Amino acid sequence: MTDKQSVQDVEERQLVPAYGYDLLRQDVLPELLGEDEAVILYWAGKSLARKKMKDVESVGIENFFNDANWGKVKQVKEKGEEKVYELTATHQNKDRPFSLEAGFLAQITENEKALISEASYSIKKKKPLTVSITVRWDRKDPAREIEL
Repeated sequence: MTDKQSVQDVEERQLVPAYGYDLLRQDVLPELLGEDEAVILYWAGKSLARKKMKDVESVGIENFFNDANWGKVKQVKEKGEEKVYELTATHQNKDRPFSLEAGFLAQITENEKALISEASYSIKKKKPLTVSITVRWDRKDPAREIEL
């Protein structure tokens, strides 16, 4: 990678101000998506993960979440056919869905395991807002590769 490419990568990753992000996530999306918001965001998260797989592979899930202003995420457990992540999102509203992040992690896992994966989430703590995201897969259910 050249120095010019490095500078360009940094410039492309300029952070959206938190206020602008919050307006979109907390006010605009619920208005546009209505009662289907959680489901649409889940599938949007899966689609986004497919599109950004190379970025995730290059910077890691933790850095991707941080760069996306989704909060701090870490894998806390992997056992059998499930992974559990903990997401600390201090700027998020506990009443908003975390299905975008859940769908994203489900698709990342699906790509890693080559098995159909699904995720669910629950609020663990309100201050700081901490969400547990559980991703599960079935060893008998192989994933098909999706062309984009």
